[in-house]
Amino acid sequence: MSGPPRHGRLEEGVPADLPEELVTALAEGAGVRIERIVSRGHATPPGEWYEQAEDEFVLVVSGAARLEFGTHDLELRAGDWVDVSAGVRHRVAWTAPEADTVWLAVFRPASESPGAPESPVPKVPRP
Repeated sequence: MSGPPRHGRLEEGVPADLPEELVTALAEGAGVRIERIVSRGHATPPGEWYEQAEDEFVLVVSGAARLEFGTHDLELRAGDWVDVSAGVRHRVAWTAPEADTVWLAVFRPASESPGAPESPVPKVPRP
């Protein structure tokens, strides 16, 4: 069923008090899901990891974060992106506590990975 185009602003609808990350589905269909994620000092709980069955492309729209992979970390700030292949173990180690970190996440079946070139975001070696 078609209708008028849906639209909105990524900054809208974020409560002043944010005890947990806010995840909002923006669009979904044909095996693809697009979410807005808002973090404010949130991180994946210690010892927990994501290891998803889908590929996940993430763009940091505003704020800053650090993703942890088994052997290295990625420091991300507004405009940085990362494409995480299905099955890659990762976690959010840190997000800016003083401002909202707004992520745009696109989840897609692993078979549709575009094979994008390596991200220009510098890897930070783990101590």
